[in-house]
Amino acid sequence: MRILPPFLLTLTLGMASLATGQTTPPKNDLMLFGIVDDQKSGDAMQNACVRVFTDSIAGDSVFTDAMGKYQVFVALGSKHRLAYSAEGHHRKVVEVDASAEMDAAARTQEWNIRIDISLMPAEVQLPDELLDTPIGMAAWQPAMREFQWDGPYTERYKQRFKQAVKEAGKK
Repeated sequence: MRILPPFLLTLTLGMASLATGQTTPPKNDLMLFGIVDDQKSGDAMQNACVRVFTDSIAGDSVFTDAMGKYQVFVALGSKHRLAYSAEGHHRKVVEVDASAEMDAAARTQEWNIRIDISLMPAEVQLPDELLDTPIGMAAWQPAMREFQWDGPYTERYKQRFKQAVKEAGKK
């Protein structure tokens, strides 16, 4: 049994095939994949919902398999939010901004981002505004020619989340 930190966000990029045997994204698409688990037990969460919003428009939902794995393809050239949810757990949201201009060479590559999420059991009431705020944000960085997470943003969110949990526990 593996235990992930509550805000684990992993970024995996490249052109290599995935060891999990998943398909590669069509050109001009970005594959987002990962594992959803229970933050408290560390167990993989089967049937957790991963809902995709592209440019603020609700899109498809996928559900995790028995190992907690999911995979979705999203278009390059758009901003995406993934909302992770499961019954009895607080939802989490991640934002992936693929709207920045990519050169032709970058567009021909197969881009993959691994996003592992740990959902916290809903033992205390937390504000919707907090739960609907992305826990992490990744974006295409043209100068670096890669997608990168905004680490300082995630750290600020973690502090805000911890404070909200602490305050909710006092009520």
